[in-house]
Amino acid sequence: MAFTRNKIFYLGTVFFILLAMIWYISGAHGDGILWFANRRSDLLNFFFTHITTLGEEWPYFLLLIVLLFYKFKEAILVPILGILVPSVSGMLKSIFSQPRPMRYFTDLGVFDSINTIEGVVLYSGHTSFPSGHTISAFAVLGFVAFVFHRQKWVGFLMIFLAISVAFSRVYLIQHFLIDVSAGAFIGCGIAYLVSLLSLRLDKSKATWLVKNLLSLKKDTLKA
Repeated sequence: MAFTRNKIFYLGTVFFILLAMIWYISGAHGDGILWFANRRSDLLNFFFTHITTLGEEWPYFLLLIVLLFYKFKEAILVPILGILVPSVSGMLKSIFSQPRPMRYFTDLGVFDSINTIEGVVLYSGHTSFPSGHTISAFAVLGFVAFVFHRQKWVGFLMIFLAISVAFSRVYLIQHFLIDVSAGAFIGCGIAYLVSLLSLRLDKSKATWLVKNLLSLKKDTLKA
């Protein structure tokens, strides 16, 4: 049920992972970054530096506010997303401890030849795999697509935004293609698990779960 309600997003994720992995295995480790670095423009710089923020903290707060006016059942799952995403991301980064692109290219002695973006702070530690921004984007946007599955355009928009965040991490020289591929898989998996929790809550007899802030206000006025 969780899959059939959100097929557009899940199938879009599979398409992206296959595309990114084919691109990755067909060349060298950092080819994706170099490809983007040779195709920079003011428009792409603007787009990717802003779209990448969808993988940060503020979408959780925005989603929580929106869902409080939709259904409490969905709103209470946002904090679970907020716990799962950084926990899984941090644990895997610690386990794999892979160098960021800046460190990788610096060690190869070629970083100075790469066309960077002015104003973008590059990380140089061993926290490259997987991409935390990508995990977050696919988890949050995947859950949004599930909640509003009746509007098919939402699914198409959410997968477009999630894929854009993933590519932004490569464009901004923060991650490799393998990092964002893994991030998309993990984030989509988290979205699926939280969607299953939502379906379980459908069986609950607690009436407040299907209410929202507006309905509570109406109930208060009636009383």
